Amino acid sequence: MKEARLTVQQGETRAGEPMIDVLMAAFNGEDYVAEQIESIVRQDFSGWRLVVRDDHSTDSTLAVVQECALRYPDRIVVQERDENSGSAKQNFLEMLGGSTAPYVMFADDDDIWRPDKISRTLGAMQQLERRLGTGTPLLVHTDLTVVGQNLEVIARSMSRSQQLDGNEARLSRTVVQNVVTGCTVMVNRALADLVHEPFDGIVMHDWWLATIASAFGAISFVDSSTVLYRQHGKNVVGARPTRSLSYNVGRYLDRKGTEKMLADSYTQAEVFLERFADRLSEPHRELLRAYTAIPTLGKVGRVRELQRHGFWKSTTVRRLGQVLFV
Repeated sequence: MKEARLTVQQGETRAGEPMIDVLMAAFNGEDYVAEQIESIVRQDFSGWRLVVRDDHSTDSTLAVVQECALRYPDRIVVQERDENSGSAKQNFLEMLGGSTAPYVMFADDDDIWRPDKISRTLGAMQQLERRLGTGTPLLVHTDLTVVGQNLEVIARSMSRSQQLDGNEARLSRTVVQNVVTGCTVMVNRALADLVHEPFDGIVMHDWWLATIASAFGAISFVDSSTVLYRQHGKNVVGARPTRSLSYNVGRYLDRKGTEKMLADSYTQAEVFLERFADRLSEPHRELLRAYTAIPTLGKVGRVRELQRHGFWKSTTVRRLGQVLFV
């Protein structure tokens, strides 16, 4: 199918600063980080700056990144934490708090970006801003191609292999399930300005950003792969084969894991409700109150609330899991 190319505004802001900050949270990525940085350098859009923060790696990641920065001193800023943050989420959100660029993207240290990733994503963002205004919190994300350690293709479309609807933007769904992958995300300044510490209770940075956009703005999905999403032995979060029988059987047998995921979603929703209570519309406040109250109900009441408010994950199998373990 032919894809329409969107007009992209190139260049820098009036102050001469990059239009886009690309934030890379790096940790023990010595094997892949140089290749990832080179893929960002080769982008067909020029108005970006790469900020790499090493999360107190125990390998040579910092040295590799510093060497890259010497080759591209006008493009790459290197930061180093004195101690490990404890999670990629913490590192990414801290970096977001330090950015002032009009647009922000997020990069893992082990992937490969396709050359048009930035321009394609920015085109979708600018189209959204023309429609909804730059003051609206907006998030754009894309599909990915799942690859192995040596870039062999595992799944050409992660959204299809994971059976996720990237266009899903209803708050009743985003509080339950994250359909956004952080390394594909761009947010505008209106959304970035709504992110503040503390970050306790937030499950992942991409899920948090998607929930903000769902509640106060909009989410746009580019149904095209812009990233080679590398799977290897050190992945903290990776692509899972949700269509496979063994995966689904394993999920049903992993009661504790599933219950923890549900509990984490309730906690994150509670934090969201507390953080944005004064800003939320009354229907959204009521929706979040209903979701956070689910653990206090009996089994029948929990299932009834899922049905009443549409707190459903994608696919029949996932929904059966909700009914079983809620």
